[in-house]
Amino acid sequence: MGRRSLHEEITSEIREMILDGALQPGAKVPEKELAEQLEVSRTPLREALKALSVEGLVTLVANRGATISVVTPEQFEELLPVMAVLEQLGGETLCCALATSDRRAEILGELEALHAEIITGFEERDDVRYRKANKEFHEQLIRHGGNTTLLDIYGNVLARMHMGRFLLQKTEETWRQAAQDHEEIMQAIREGDGPRTGALLRRHAEGTVRNVVLSALEQQA
Repeated sequence: MGRRSLHEEITSEIREMILDGALQPGAKVPEKELAEQLEVSRTPLREALKALSVEGLVTLVANRGATISVVTPEQFEELLPVMAVLEQLGGETLCCALATSDRRAEILGELEALHAEIITGFEERDDVRYRKANKEFHEQLIRHGGNTTLLDIYGNVLARMHMGRFLLQKTEETWRQAAQDHEEIMQAIREGDGPRTGALLRRHAEGTVRNVVLSALEQQA
């Protein structure tokens, strides 16, 4: 595989800044400072911002520059059912791919390590560790299924969802349920049960939908 172009490199770096929280939702993009930090001119920087606007991560306003997009509770609620369907397909695809892969043990090892990180994050109530491992686990699950179209669509939806992570109000009960969901998902993957893996992943995502709705209702009360 060849090296990424300058455009791809800049776009990727800014995307990571957004997802890591270095560039906060609603904030104006500091183009001059960002160009200096990335050691590029304003032209390729603006091209990268245009690409990120297509992904929904940046909002471009004529004559006013770019701001980091804000995901509303309503938008987040719309994204989650889409994610649920994508994850169900991803789980089924992964198990099919593993059944004939000569890298099965290696891939399972990667997923097991990330799963262990998720559980450790839960047990230590380390939200940053939990979120990071959780995001990577789901990305790797889709990636190892080998469907590049699914991976592209999933990546776009996941990025927008990640920007709405502040909408999720974890309680002890919801966090414990999420950890239990992951235990069941990992076991289904070990057993190579595609339909069950997909169903569990969909249930897991739909549980997040319920949590967002309940949080929104509580805030309105």
